[in-house]
Amino acid sequence: MEALGMFNHLKRQILQHLMNRYFLKLRPVPEVEADTTEIHCSVPPGPNRVDQLLSRMTMQEKIDYISGVNGFSVRAVKRLGLPPVWMSDATSGVRGVDAPVTVFPSPIAMAATWNRSLLKEVGRSIGRECRATGVSILLAPGVNIARVPVCGRNFEYLGEDPFLAGVLARSYVSGVQSERVGVTVKHFVCNNSEFDRHKSDSIVDERTLRELYLPPFETVVQAGAVGVMTAYNLVNGMYASEHGLLVERLLRQKWRFTGIVVSDWNSLYSTRGPLRCGVDIEMPGARWYTQKSIQELLDREPEYAERVDEKVRRLLSVFDNLGVLDRPVRDADAPVGSLEHAEIARKTAAESIVLLKNDDLLPLERTERKSIVVVGRFAHHEPIGGGGSSFIKQGFPGVSIGQVLGERASASSIEAIDGRWWRSAKSRALLRDADVVIASVGFDHVYESESYDRQWELPRYDLRVIHEACRLNTNTVVVQHAGGAVHMAPWVALPKAVLQCWYLGQSSAEAIVDILFGTVNPSGRLPVSYAYELEHYESMHAYPANFDSVSLARVQGGQGDPEKRKTWPLVYGEKLMVGYRQFDTVGPDPLFPFGFGLSYTDFAYTDLQLESTQRGWCISCRIMNSGEYDGAEVVQLYIRPEVSSREHPFQQLRGFEKVFLRQGESKQVSFVLDERSFCEFDEDSESWVRVAGRYTVVLGSSSRDIRLTSTMVVKKSPGN
Repeated sequence: MEALGMFNHLKRQILQHLMNRYFLKLRPVPEVEADTTEIHCSVPPGPNRVDQLLSRMTMQEKIDYISGVNGFSVRAVKRLGLPPVWMSDATSGVRGVDAPVTVFPSPIAMAATWNRSLLKEVGRSIGRECRATGVSILLAPGVNIARVPVCGRNFEYLGEDPFLAGVLARSYVSGVQSERVGVTVKHFVCNNSEFDRHKSDSIVDERTLRELYLPPFETVVQAGAVGVMTAYNLVNGMYASEHGLLVERLLRQKWRFTGIVVSDWNSLYSTRGPLRCGVDIEMPGARWYTQKSIQELLDREPEYAERVDEKVRRLLSVFDNLGVLDRPVRDADAPVGSLEHAEIARKTAAESIVLLKNDDLLPLERTERKSIVVVGRFAHHEPIGGGGSSFIKQGFPGVSIGQVLGERASASSIEAIDGRWWRSAKSRALLRDADVVIASVGFDHVYESESYDRQWELPRYDLRVIHEACRLNTNTVVVQHAGGAVHMAPWVALPKAVLQCWYLGQSSAEAIVDILFGTVNPSGRLPVSYAYELEHYESMHAYPANFDSVSLARVQGGQGDPEKRKTWPLVYGEKLMVGYRQFDTVGPDPLFPFGFGLSYTDFAYTDLQLESTQRGWCISCRIMNSGEYDGAEVVQLYIRPEVSSREHPFQQLRGFEKVFLRQGESKQVSFVLDERSFCEFDEDSESWVRVAGRYTVVLGSSSRDIRLTSTMVVKKSPGN
């Protein structure tokens, strides 16, 4: 078994080497002077500009315009003065450009902040760096739900709850687009697994689709996102890139989306289907949207010329609205890698760290001389992010915790040891005599990445580090890096403190030390539930048993080729029972519940008020910092139906607010529950229907730590 695990890891390393060599190369930032000859659009700004441009384009130019070029660009049409329009991955920062960009924490870490205003700042900062590096379309954010804890790309998403993911993504998008940079919210839809993602067919019922997997997209689209990226996988038998029900009927007609639909890279499987009701532009280049294939289709069915025109019109409209047609490709005055952006990245990293356990060890006293030993896989460098298209090379390798400790606690003795240190009598003595041991363990961009799922257990080496460190020294802090839930039950009782640190970007070590010494009071909350065992997740019951094996054939075999390898059904049999909805409705109890996170201070909840108004139900309470440290509380609002079942989950998140309070300070926190808060999707009428009845409104510090409750009666919708 151990040999098989080593072989799988070797394949992961090979895949990362190939991705780094062929797909993660840095392109030069465009020179402003070189751009000026391409920005003089032949049609001046005005209400009919797009139609005039379209009328001047030849069919050949139109076909060229709906497929990418140079990996990440919409091609220029110099004859008409249309500039190249560059795209870039992804949510943690601007990837793929040769510039000193800021490496922000991973999206799952952003979600753990539960701080919508902070995510708007992050989005605005990344938008500025896009402009500084010539990027006009950011291929972010990812809002796929963490259906299974082992999805290799969970670190790129915003957790298990659609309300949380949607609200946070909306703030992020607002920030990015405030800088006139467009986004493509992704991956539309049900790309909840990296295992054989090109040939898996997500089989999901309509209600579950509407209530769990689509709402984050709907929230962001209705808030003004200009782009959507389709997924690799099939959904109910049809590839996402040509899904008429999802793209044409739902996205464009029902949601009235007028922006662009971008393919994920090499994710088309035909010409006719996507052209009729799918993506507007095929990336990274023409494979199915070629001159030959489209011209042949037009010869047979001339009416498809209108479809080509529609796609070009949408692309031009978005670019015109963003100002792309009237500005240099790059803004020479926009900041990149600034101190301001670095501070926002560090603040985000610190706010995302979740204190899972603390037996009176933290915060450490900075003024006392201490001997601190850092051990583990990351003793000499912190992981900055997961692997794949989101990995920003400029931040690798990350600064070590030991280095930052040495700078911050100069009076203390700091040692960092990796390797099999437990075999050395000198190293064992060093740990035994230390005041504090910090074990930095977990996954990195090789273990956890796009293209394959990750294992549930920590690597064997990390488990050995934890057990040996805790055996030698009871004052051990485990710093765990992972993009989601991990098997912690066998060892979590051993250390005195545990920090869940996700992937924190360039500020990882600084943020961790901020928490260790109490410079920042931990305020992160889990955006996912941690189960005791993997089989406790119902979503894993019909999941492939070999999910953590790595197959080179599965990674690319048949990508974009409908004739190579067969598709297979990935059945979402658990329906609504995902994450805390399952654990709180049918059990079992989780190890750490959704929304959980400890603090160095205490908060008191009082004065719950409910009022029915024309805006909806207005709910408020007062929060007081009753402890010994300044800090932040995340107030979470859940609603519970009178009778719960698999079809009616025990409780669902409907509001949250992060409140910063000085010691002794109190504030009022308010929420509004709108019509949709009490609706379920009715498959027969294909509409949202208000569910009348008595509800319990609960406010608390997590889904299981409830402080205030009250009841309310919701009446039937008029006409029901």
